[in-house]
Amino acid sequence: MAERPKFTLLFDLDDTLIHCNKYFDLVIDQFADLMETWFASHRLSKAEIKAKQLELDLAGIHIEGFTAERFPESFAETYDHYSSLLGRDRDPEERQRVLELGYTVYDSEFELYPNVVDTLFRLQAEGHLLSLYTGGVEAIQRGKVEKVNLGPFFEDRVHVAQHKNAEALERILQTNGFDRSRTWMIGNSLRTDIFPALECGIGAMYIPPLSNWAFDNLEPPAEAVERLVQLESIQQVPSVLAGLSLQR
Repeated sequence: MAERPKFTLLFDLDDTLIHCNKYFDLVIDQFADLMETWFASHRLSKAEIKAKQLELDLAGIHIEGFTAERFPESFAETYDHYSSLLGRDRDPEERQRVLELGYTVYDSEFELYPNVVDTLFRLQAEGHLLSLYTGGVEAIQRGKVEKVNLGPFFEDRVHVAQHKNAEALERILQTNGFDRSRTWMIGNSLRTDIFPALECGIGAMYIPPLSNWAFDNLEPPAEAVERLVQLESIQQVPSVLAGLSLQR
């Protein structure tokens, strides 16, 4: 009879294992530059453009979840908004250009965070079961995993949710029969990783992101919460698990 894994670990992908926000920020900068040029006679600032794009993007995410179309559509919606507000005729070619620009973010050469591969190798060697739980479009997220060669660590244990929340996590836990007392979620998002994990009764390791996205502007719990650990980097995960094993 095979020995059961020491712990089941669910890793977030974007800005936990790989850089993500910085690529979106680069494309947003390009969009704001275009808009500032086109609307130069109206003295529209890059700060105004970015604020409206963010507002429209977040509003759409709350309704639609993490779809492939949401980010590019926020560019087109921002273009439409200022065209109407400032009385500037819409140009179909300009609108198509900003849509296409938004989609270029998915072609980025995504980069791993430091120490990710070494840490996953160590955790795998120590007998832990590694799974991936990420939000977005399945084909896009799996494509990122392939680009950075993380597939062998997770095999068929890649879970992608359009709405990454407690309900989606609960389905994964029940479908796979994970032992909640031995399961941990590891991620950078309080909204989509940490709070849902605690709500579902599993452990949570929070690694604060290098740059925070407005969607995730939440405060960590003010008081100590059982099975919530804050780390400085993914490299600390094995030592935390070793300490937990000694407590058992």
